[in-house]
Amino acid sequence: MTFTRMHLSAALLASFAFLAPAGAQAQQRPMPVEVTQVFVQGIGQVNVLAYKAKFVSADPVTRRVVLEDPAGRRWAVIAPPLLGDLSLYRVGENLLIRVAPGVVTALGKAHQGKPGEVMAEVAINDGLPGWPEGFGIREVTLTSIFVGLDPAAGTVTFEGPDGNVRVVRAANDKVLADVQKVQPGDLAQITYIEGLAVNAMR
Repeated sequence: MTFTRMHLSAALLASFAFLAPAGAQAQQRPMPVEVTQVFVQGIGQVNVLAYKAKFVSADPVTRRVVLEDPAGRRWAVIAPPLLGDLSLYRVGENLLIRVAPGVVTALGKAHQGKPGEVMAEVAINDGLPGWPEGFGIREVTLTSIFVGLDPAAGTVTFEGPDGNVRVVRAANDKVLADVQKVQPGDLAQITYIEGLAVNAMR
């Protein structure tokens, strides 16, 4: 897995919004083709969601990338500058995109920003000990709507950068304590890590 492909997966999974005809409503986010579980040391069982997509086109000026799911439905993303050279991807190339939600490492009330705004993103391209082989890790800090906390499960629920609700485990007791200071519906600043992988299917 290369630095470029890892960041493409981040862009894809943050933007599963299908293209629709003018005046039509956007279709639902595509469903994963497979859900498996892996055990990550220090986190426990983690779901791995797998999606298949075909690379359709890319505009090097606007950095708009169009993808197609197995049913022929298309969606578009704006590739971030850190994605690099979009010409590395071939038209018609089939991609397997996998995401493994990780843990929330920090959470507090946000004093600026708007929901869904990514404040910072750091890529750990070589992965972390215990994570599945072939996955890169990204650490994301975003401003988000806090949805809730499940104390028994130790999980935090919030809206991701794509507007979809995520349920992610808290990394430690400090995060759980900090969550107590935030109310559902509050604008929060959340930092979480997740594993990502994109592989070309030959």
